[in-house]
Amino acid sequence: MQQISFFKKLITCALAGLVIGASTLRISFTFLRAWIPVRMIGIVPFLLLAAAIIYAVIWQIRKTNQPATLAFWQGLLRYGVAFDLATFGWEKLFHLQFVMPLSKLDLPYSSFSSQELFWAFFSYSYPFGCIIAGCQLTGAMLLLFRRTRLAGVFILLPVLANILLMDIFYQIGASVVVHASIMISGTLYFLFIEFNRLKEFFFAAKDQLPTLHFSKYLKIAVRLSIIYIPLLLIAMRGTPDKDPLLRGKYEVEQIKVDQRVLSRTSCADSILTLVYFDSKNGCVFEYNNLQRRWYGVYKKANGHLEVKWRAPAGKPVFTAAMSPVNAAGNLMLTGMMGNDSMTITLQKINN
Repeated sequence: MQQISFFKKLITCALAGLVIGASTLRISFTFLRAWIPVRMIGIVPFLLLAAAIIYAVIWQIRKTNQPATLAFWQGLLRYGVAFDLATFGWEKLFHLQFVMPLSKLDLPYSSFSSQELFWAFFSYSYPFGCIIAGCQLTGAMLLLFRRTRLAGVFILLPVLANILLMDIFYQIGASVVVHASIMISGTLYFLFIEFNRLKEFFFAAKDQLPTLHFSKYLKIAVRLSIIYIPLLLIAMRGTPDKDPLLRGKYEVEQIKVDQRVLSRTSCADSILTLVYFDSKNGCVFEYNNLQRRWYGVYKKANGHLEVKWRAPAGKPVFTAAMSPVNAAGNLMLTGMMGNDSMTITLQKINN
């Protein structure tokens, strides 16, 4: 009988306890929070983990190496991962995930938190959500059968890795990151126990492709070309942010048209309130609200600025002398918009 190390027993039992505990916690929060105090619900995963670790210790003390015991805990681990991911998959199909309130969708993009940006993006396309759900359901089902277990792992790992990275970088929440980490750890377990098979398949087994009889150095040069040729092409294009000091969002502190100071609090659509200098020399003038915007491209040389407008059509070219952006983010534009002289004092806004 093959000896089962204590480390393998401990890892298997602990991961099974973590996965079952995390899945139980999520379901309990969804369905039992109204009847059971949150503190009591939160204790359950720790109890399950403690019970699993205690069992691993007892298993080692008894010095039993029954494969059936290991198979039971591995089966429990597989079922926990599969059940959790299948639940997420069904929730996506029935519009219980990737949902964004309609009232939020009309708010400015810049007002969204990282979580709201995440949900707004994924709520846009229901078919895309269905594809993710299909991958989760298919991978979960394949994970439950011994012959298709590895296929399930290869389907689920990219899905789980993507979920974990998005949870981290979109700051979805620490509890969500922990949950995703537990599920990906449970899935990786079944990849690592097949390490020898995978090494044989990917690195030792002979492939069926014919060999190209080229020089070794030519092959190396061709393979490295995917690095140096794209980098060379990118270097030739240059950076889209040609003026990083100027680039930004500016609030109009004061505006004079034909030497007359205009009030920023006026509701007139002729009052400039915001100016954007963007990458690729983009320039936007906003007049009181998002529906009143002029979109153009600017040229800057020797302290002079020229803006030609793309939309709306027929707007006069804006030319101005500009002071450098100082440490406080202040900028002054003095010039002409068609036949009108303008002096605009801007304050840079740090978003």
